[in-house]
Amino acid sequence: MSYTHYAFVDDVMTLTLAEGPGEAGTVLTFMRATWDDDGKTHEVCNGRRECVEAAVREWRMTGGRLEIDLHEVPAARLGIGPRLDLTVDAPPQRVARVYRALADILLDVPETR
Repeated sequence: MSYTHYAFVDDVMTLTLAEGPGEAGTVLTFMRATWDDDGKTHEVCNGRRECVEAAVREWRMTGGRLEIDLHEVPAARLGIGPRLDLTVDAPPQRVARVYRALADILLDVPETR
């Protein structure tokens, strides 16, 4: 994933990861509304802007390598496999920013080590 973009607009945290410049190739967007603290659930959207709540079962990020395990039904709805193994191809500062954004957005999901 060579394109990363984090935004915090209208109390919604949004992290977009894409294969190419802009939003080209495979696109994944992770979101969480901070005002919805009761559920603290996240959403994952695919490139067609189809979104599913609480899709991620667990995740892990080591350096630029991001591993995400999705629940089976949400993965099928999004049209992606239940196991994603992605590389964030970016400078270390941006990789660290992606990690921090995911940790905030996936607050309801355990991070594995």
